[in-house]
Amino acid sequence: MTLIVHKIRSNVIAALALLFSCAYGQNVLANTDSSEVREIRDLHYGTVLYEFYQDNYYSAAVNLITAQAQKRLENSDNEARLLLGGLYLSYGLHHEAEEIFQNVIDEGASAQVRDRAWFFLGKIRYHKQLFSEAEAALNRVGNSLDKVLQEEFHTLRSNLLMAQKKYPEAVQSLLRTPDNKKRDIDELGDANYVRFNLGVALIRAGEEQEGLKLVKQVGVLRTNDTNMKALRDKANLALGYSLIKKDPANARIYLQRVRLNGPYSNRALLGLGWAEIELQRFEQALVPWQELASRDRNDVAVFESFLAIGNALERLRVYPQAMTSYQNAINQYEKELVYLELTVAAVKSGRLWTDLLSQTSQNEMGWFWEAELLPSTPEARYLPNMMAGHGFHEAIKNLRDLKFLQNKLDRWSNEIPALDYMLDLRRKTYEAQLNKLTPEQTKNHVIDVRTTRDIYAAELRSIEANNNFMALASDKEQKHFERLARAEEKIWRLSSRPGFGQEKSDEYRRRYNFLKGVLVYDVYSTYAIRRWQVTKSLNSLDEVLESTLAQQQSLQNSRDFAPKRFQGFGHKIQDQKTRITQLRNEVHQAFDEQKLQLQVMVDLELDKLRLRLVDYLDQARFSLAHIQDLAINSGKISFSGDEQE
Repeated sequence: MTLIVHKIRSNVIAALALLFSCAYGQNVLANTDSSEVREIRDLHYGTVLYEFYQDNYYSAAVNLITAQAQKRLENSDNEARLLLGGLYLSYGLHHEAEEIFQNVIDEGASAQVRDRAWFFLGKIRYHKQLFSEAEAALNRVGNSLDKVLQEEFHTLRSNLLMAQKKYPEAVQSLLRTPDNKKRDIDELGDANYVRFNLGVALIRAGEEQEGLKLVKQVGVLRTNDTNMKALRDKANLALGYSLIKKDPANARIYLQRVRLNGPYSNRALLGLGWAEIELQRFEQALVPWQELASRDRNDVAVFESFLAIGNALERLRVYPQAMTSYQNAINQYEKELVYLELTVAAVKSGRLWTDLLSQTSQNEMGWFWEAELLPSTPEARYLPNMMAGHGFHEAIKNLRDLKFLQNKLDRWSNEIPALDYMLDLRRKTYEAQLNKLTPEQTKNHVIDVRTTRDIYAAELRSIEANNNFMALASDKEQKHFERLARAEEKIWRLSSRPGFGQEKSDEYRRRYNFLKGVLVYDVYSTYAIRRWQVTKSLNSLDEVLESTLAQQQSLQNSRDFAPKRFQGFGHKIQDQKTRITQLRNEVHQAFDEQKLQLQVMVDLELDKLRLRLVDYLDQARFSLAHIQDLAINSGKISFSGDEQE
């Protein structure tokens, strides 16, 4: 059963990976063997794929929905939607997934994408035993399905038809696969699943000879593949059981081909014993039955072997050993019925579900529950046979998913007070920082600076009007002019003193005129540049003043609207708190309903097992009483094994 679950899991994961990887007609199988690397152009979509391939399907779905809401999947929109649809399907959200697929189709998706979408929709519906919905989806698959999927499509369609007991239609569906078209059914090559399914369909459709021929081919497969070995065992088991009454000798041959440690070994050992009984080889029948009786008591075949051993010993007329065997069977059945009652009590008390869920990973939800993780409790040994049914397995998965959601919502509920604390701390810090600022004083300072600027601007206009270039002299140049003025005054005083030479006075005055001329020339020749620099500085000052005023206005707006924003965040937190509470109630209710449904399923299975054990117990008691009556009343039985005259 675990093998089958892993086969289904790998098929579905590979199928969904192929679904979104080939959304634009790219062949993922072809790319596997080539050097071509497919480019992911959206970083957030790459994150989604990373989570998906890590089997973190819940995180992948959450990241994908978040990226879609933030419009960050511009280059991967169709692929992302197809992947999300597949994830919805894995959690049983068929209507939401179908809506996604339908939207992709309605928006003008290519025929290849459309056919692929409907194919996988039908496939997962089939695994969930929604046969009518699966058939409706598969009927919408057109002629553009990828070649690598066409054989699987027809096989899936045939399995769906056989599940609905439409065997002739299933045969036709299998014979229409691309590899089998216009070919004889003997030439199916390596399509062993197709061969086996076709054989079963032919037998059930009334063409027994053709069907048995195909099943026999599967029964002699030479392979090292685990799945193929299991298929071979299944074929031989079916052939053996079909011939136990009609041809027990050949039935032995088929049943002996079944591996001793395979998933079908118990039933094969049981059937092998009955085939020996049909051949009147009672002693040889004990060999497979005694082996079967030594195995774990978690299979009906093991329980039947207890009764069968006594039957074989009785037929051998070894009555003491037969009585011992029947008594041992009675003890085993009575003991098992006690265990069964304990299991029923564990189911009703909920302990079984607690143990079962404690064995699974609580980090992520997945498509299939880990079938190998069973609790090591006495009552849990009945679970493997129950889980062979897909409905029970799906119910366990749903219960696990609901438990995961319960844990997630509980954690979120515990985190809400932290958000309230963070919001309150943010509000207090914000208000404390705002109180340190005085927008009114800053605004007054800006007005003062602007007034001074206007004075400078008016002075510049006056300079330009009067062409007063000397007003733009630098401080250093102004000091030079002042020194020249003092020098001129000294020259005048010295020239008026008696005895001061005329020639020396003229020399000083020439130097003075030269220096003053050079200084005036420098100021005059750079007048345009100086005026441009002053104008530029005034403009820069205008920009700074405008920016400062804008910042002050923004600050004032923040002071005015900050309380409203904090209030809005508070409302959001409260809304989320209310929503989480509502979801917790809904999930809790769904969990209880699913647990009740699962409990009903388990009760029915356990009741079937109890009735069968009671029947076996009655038969064992009757057989034991029969031998005892013969021994006591007839006087014809010797416990040495011979009859007396």
